Amino acid sequence: MTTASCVAFYLCRYGLDRTVMSVYATFTVVSLGALARIPGSGRQRAATTLTAVPAGLALITLGTLLAVQTWAAVLGMLVIGFLVAYAGTTGPRIAGAAPGMQLLYILPCFPPYAPQALDQRLLGFVLGAVLLALAQRFLLPEPATPPLRLLLADAADAAAALADHRGGPAAAPVFSRARAAADALRPSRVPPADQPASPTLRHKAMAHAAEAVRTLLARLDALHTAAGAHSAYRPETVVLLEAIGAAARGAAGALRQGRRLRPGEGPSAAALEEELGPVRSHRALDSLERLGVDDRLVYVRRRSLVVQAADAAVVLVLASRLLLGDRTVNRDPAGHSFAYARARPTELWWRRLTAHLTPRSVIFQNACRFALGLAAARAVAGLLDLQHGFWVLLATLTLTRTTSLETRSAVRQALIGTLAGAVLAGGLLALVHDRPPVYAVLLPLVMLLAFTAGPLRGLAWAQGGFTLVVAVLFAQVSPVTWQLAPVRLEDVLAGSLIGLACGLVAWPRGAGPEVRRSMAAVCSAVAEGIGRTTGRVLDRTGTAGERDDDGAGILAINRALLLAQESWAQYQSEPQNRNGPQPDWPAVLVAGADARRGERLLPGRPGRITPYEVGDWLRRAAGDTAADYRALAAHLCADHAAPDAPPRPPDLRALLAVAPPVPRHGPDREARAVSAALLLDSVIWLDALATDLARIHREM
Repeated sequence: MTTASCVAFYLCRYGLDRTVMSVYATFTVVSLGALARIPGSGRQRAATTLTAVPAGLALITLGTLLAVQTWAAVLGMLVIGFLVAYAGTTGPRIAGAAPGMQLLYILPCFPPYAPQALDQRLLGFVLGAVLLALAQRFLLPEPATPPLRLLLADAADAAAALADHRGGPAAAPVFSRARAAADALRPSRVPPADQPASPTLRHKAMAHAAEAVRTLLARLDALHTAAGAHSAYRPETVVLLEAIGAAARGAAGALRQGRRLRPGEGPSAAALEEELGPVRSHRALDSLERLGVDDRLVYVRRRSLVVQAADAAVVLVLASRLLLGDRTVNRDPAGHSFAYARARPTELWWRRLTAHLTPRSVIFQNACRFALGLAAARAVAGLLDLQHGFWVLLATLTLTRTTSLETRSAVRQALIGTLAGAVLAGGLLALVHDRPPVYAVLLPLVMLLAFTAGPLRGLAWAQGGFTLVVAVLFAQVSPVTWQLAPVRLEDVLAGSLIGLACGLVAWPRGAGPEVRRSMAAVCSAVAEGIGRTTGRVLDRTGTAGERDDDGAGILAINRALLLAQESWAQYQSEPQNRNGPQPDWPAVLVAGADARRGERLLPGRPGRITPYEVGDWLRRAAGDTAADYRALAAHLCADHAAPDAPPRPPDLRALLAVAPPVPRHGPDREARAVSAALLLDSVIWLDALATDLARIHREM
């Protein structure tokens, strides 16, 4: 940042003698390099900086034109402040660049109203952005991290090795590798710049593949370590595990190559789906009626785990193909949810942008808070005709936090740092006075100190260092005196008070209350999903499950999960005292994902659950689990410690008491076998949701 800033400033100020251009070039580097927090390697940050150039040109143009009147500048600040902050919904790179982009409107929206200087402003911005991108790319760049596509390939290879595992002394390395690969795909472990967070089809397919491979690894791990895992697998299970391994290995190879696939190329899920048939058919259930109750429970769990693993492998292959450009996946008839592959890009972006248009979204709250604060600061600076009013908005932008407590702490540190920096700047200006060569020599030293001490030592050092930078910079642009330092202090104080007022008025407690409400919404969505999925499984009229073509249920769960994940992320970033035990919030998110997985897959399975007593048991068990999730949601909304009653797991022994054995002969043997297979899949899905609920209760 020091190199790019100084080159830009010296070239424009002393080489081209363009004062306005020098200011905009320098502040572009400061805004996109220091104020913005763009994640990623040097190459990724440079790409983000250059991508922001068109938006930056538009913001500077709007700021220049709207500076004609205070009311126009205030209204523009309100709208643009909200839109730029809200744009963070589309991914961490844009969210990281948002504060710097705000500054690109703030700088030109103050008097003097000078549309004739617009060309210098735009050229200075472009020069600063290009120099910053070059410095990010070539001058001490951060090392590149492995792309998520390669992490997916490693995880798929680990899943293939786990599927090939049959026990023995080499078991420990296989399990360690699989667990490490799954852990590397956790959202908290993936670097922000590499996360598939945008609403593009490629990122949605990447996120779908990551969820599928983590599910595959978890199910295979549970299959090999569950009760009874020491016993030999049935022949059809062995064949299915081999098909899972082959499919995962094919997906890994295609992901590692990264080459665009044409229809018919690359990994296929056809062989795996063909091998799923015998495991779901009567041959997998021939001896079930001869087993004792405990052995039947073990068999049910092992059989369901291997089917779930196979389903996850199918999704992994299809999502990998979609990621690599094969758009024929959107015509998949197997019951897997790739509805987003049929949506137009504009529809995907519209869904993402409108998902947070609710007061219950922390992104919406933050955007409103920043927009109101910046508009109020612009109004105060304009109505009071404050000298260097730009600094008022800059202070509001940099000091406003998501909680009032954190804002007060930031304001206190900023004022201490600004006071110290103002004293030093005032002394420097009084001592050097009007000797520009001295300031030209000091500029890189002061910048290097400010840009280094701020991140290392905290906000007070950053504010003090920036005060010195401003003094040394403006002393080379126009004649200044030591009085510039107290003006800077006054403006920072005004901006701090405005930011503090906004923090007290607009959602002063931050994400604390919101995380409970959003997690309660997830629990309610899970309860609705349980009822909806169970009803579609039990009330079907044909031999194949009806599919929810509009995907309304899955969209509802996705929306609840999206808001909850954002609330949880902000809650983790807020320093605060967390009195008392907190629920296991990640377990709530896992429950939402489990509910979504069942709604994607179970209604597409063939068969009908018979007889009536078995369907009635499943309906009651699903109703009990849904009621427990609704009770948890009500208690989270009421801010109670825990629900009064513990969760009720499905009573599998009661199910086995009413479930008739599959007949070994007869005309209805195949239908009864398919019914039993669908029942087992539904039971294990409910059992997973009950396990999630029990985990949440243990932490409350």
